[in-house]
Amino acid sequence: MTSRVALVTGAGRNVGQGIAVALAEAGYRVAVNDLDDQRTKQTVELITGSGGTAVSAPFDVTDPDEVASAVAQLQAELGPIDVVVNNAGVPEGGKTGSFLNSTPSDWHTYIGINMIGSTNVLHAALPGMVERGWGRVIQISSGAGSVGRNIGVSLYGGSKAGIEGFLRHLSQEVGPSGVTVNSLALGLMDNVGTDIPTMKALLAGIPVGRLGKPSDVGGAVLWLCSEPGSWVTGQTIHVNGGSVNGH
Repeated sequence: MTSRVALVTGAGRNVGQGIAVALAEAGYRVAVNDLDDQRTKQTVELITGSGGTAVSAPFDVTDPDEVASAVAQLQAELGPIDVVVNNAGVPEGGKTGSFLNSTPSDWHTYIGINMIGSTNVLHAALPGMVERGWGRVIQISSGAGSVGRNIGVSLYGGSKAGIEGFLRHLSQEVGPSGVTVNSLALGLMDNVGTDIPTMKALLAGIPVGRLGKPSDVGGAVLWLCSEPGSWVTGQTIHVNGGSVNGH
């Protein structure tokens, strides 16, 4: 158990919600972010209903002023933020498809949430971690950031690869201050649904024979936050059931 504070972005549903719940069960006071305040409230109710501590933090990670204001308010309410989990990564209404049929607006949408959004949150929360000499930064990434596949996710995968590269450099800057920085590259999760036409083939490429669950990611996050995980930094760890396709 811990009395530390964690901020999880995109935590209104799916993987983000699973991470927030796992942290709360471990004793963290959790700031639940999402663009949709109804989703944040649902996650908060789930946590507080089980005896945990959480507050709703609806804000747009791509707006630096909004992020800075929200982080300051959260720290006044919960205490200093010790852990940032940048999970927000799929823009509202984001489209998949070939790069050749995309527009600059599509590019900016994915780069905005995965690159700019994550760096906005870190720029606001990281100085306090460095000053206090302890912190954990965990980026939720994807196998699409390291393995190319012709499934219409080039912009998504490219933005994930970009933030992973940035964080490797950042880990070197803040490592001496007691802050670790890592990415978790996820494989196929159970929110994709099991009725898509290619599901049988996709499952065949996952040695453990199932899709990932939010609790799988929550467990990986908890380990990186723990003292036993404190010697790991600057890494991209693939959490994918051993998928031969990396995604």
